[in-house]
Amino acid sequence: MKSIMKSQIMNLLKETNKHQNVYVPVESEQGDALFTLLPKSGNTLDNLLNAVNLDSPWVIIPPKDIFFPQQEDMFHFDNDKVTEYIVTSRKIIFGITPCDHKGLLFSDEFFKRDIDDVYYLSRIKDRLIIVIGCLHPPRPESCFCTSTKTGPFSESGYDMQLVDIGDAYLVEIGSKKGQEYVDKQSRFFVEADVKASMKLKTVKLRAQENIKLHVDFEMALEIMKGENDFEENYKRIGERCLFCGGCLYTCPTCTCFNVFDEGNSDQGVRRRNWDGCVYEGYTREASGHNPRTEKWIRTARRYEHKLKYDCIITGESGCVGCGRCLSSCPVNIGMSKFVQEITENIKTM
Repeated sequence: MKSIMKSQIMNLLKETNKHQNVYVPVESEQGDALFTLLPKSGNTLDNLLNAVNLDSPWVIIPPKDIFFPQQEDMFHFDNDKVTEYIVTSRKIIFGITPCDHKGLLFSDEFFKRDIDDVYYLSRIKDRLIIVIGCLHPPRPESCFCTSTKTGPFSESGYDMQLVDIGDAYLVEIGSKKGQEYVDKQSRFFVEADVKASMKLKTVKLRAQENIKLHVDFEMALEIMKGENDFEENYKRIGERCLFCGGCLYTCPTCTCFNVFDEGNSDQGVRRRNWDGCVYEGYTREASGHNPRTEKWIRTARRYEHKLKYDCIITGESGCVGCGRCLSSCPVNIGMSKFVQEITENIKTM
């Protein structure tokens, strides 16, 4: 097993940044973070590197927006000529948490379903994912990844995973691309000694113990398979919900979008932007009819989407236990709260 000293991480990022686009979690003065593309040189690069936080940062927006931007141009039309905007570049996502990694894999499958989405799939074509396990939950009051079995470490699907053992990271290689990256940057990686390797199991166990919020997620998924009536729950939640969209935009697996044209009959551009099933306008039909005019029905859609229909279609839940929906909600409504309600038969919202 390989390891890399923490003191070498910034040098590794600088070297990697010469050849690929590197996205890292950069922390603001307020303590939150966003995945940010490193510039190639200059003072801005140094300033951003100084603000990189790989120690369980509070990343507000999951890195899905690297591949599925909040707004993007799809194509330009000029009379009979149509020009598509297909974006491809070599990318390294460095420092993604296991739950966000699981969210990316879920989104990948969504954009491959039925019809390949060329705009999304072109962006993931040549990427390397480097996961960092969470020794401490970034959202202590709302993270419940051990309940959803999506953390605090990834089990598969990554190219590399870094495990914090103090002054160094142990390196778990999960793919051929990950091995090629380590080989190419071999001067930064060394063979881990036996003592360091022995820490791996202990560190992972301690990280699991640091997750304090536990819900019976498996039971919730079983309950949602049936024809149980949760109308009372949905109505109570719907009355409290402000429909601000915070839970949608911070969710690693929400993929709803709207498409619109700007221009005239001769030329213009087609764009798409993030949208959400809790909004009244999302399901409004061209005729003006809306099958989901009542708030509680739109509320039900979100919970049933994540806990029921995603499972029916994909075999997996659309909730990865990141806790952002609860942390971002001004009225304290989140997926874990709903799971507690239906499994413990208590009113939490």
